[in-house]
Amino acid sequence: MTITTSRQNTKKDKTQQLILDAAAKCFSKQGFHGTPLKDIAETVNMKAGSLYYHFSSKEMLMQEVLNKSVQLIYNTVKDEVAKLEDNAAFPELLRAAIRGHLIAILTYADYTSASIRNYGQFPEAVHRASQSSRDDYEQFWRDFFDQAEAEGAIRTGVDKHLLRLTIFGGMNWASVWFENKDTGGASVERIADFQADLFLNGCRP
Repeated sequence: MTITTSRQNTKKDKTQQLILDAAAKCFSKQGFHGTPLKDIAETVNMKAGSLYYHFSSKEMLMQEVLNKSVQLIYNTVKDEVAKLEDNAAFPELLRAAIRGHLIAILTYADYTSASIRNYGQFPEAVHRASQSSRDDYEQFWRDFFDQAEAEGAIRTGVDKHLLRLTIFGGMNWASVWFENKDTGGASVERIADFQADLFLNGCRP
């Protein structure tokens, strides 16, 4: 590869990243169906037709935004879990995983909000193309709960599928009420501790 070609590829990568960032912002604010390609193009000072040089369709853009959203969340969760001691107990692991998920959805709000708030609007082709990245993250939680059940940290027979969906729902929609300042001043750490304690111990005295 020549130096010129390398520079061209670097410039192309940077342009694609700018387009993805703009798409994530537009999708998170206006919705998938409410965002014409010209809005994304205008954000990066580009003609709408020029976007097709980088992405073949709006569906492809949404697919890339969704994949990156899942990747950012998964990587942040793994980073938070990795900070713990090797013999960390399940409650600490759960708090770390929830904390990582919350940090990601609040730090990378355009990407995660675009994915969470538009999930029901995605064309079936986008769902299928992004299934692999979602499966990897969901499998992390499946293995996590299987281990917890085997160790007696959660009761045997609990519906782990519904447990995971319920925890995901609580974490994902935190982005909405956190953004609207409905937390009473609670920090991400406090929210993670509360959610983990709620799932582990419930509300009973």
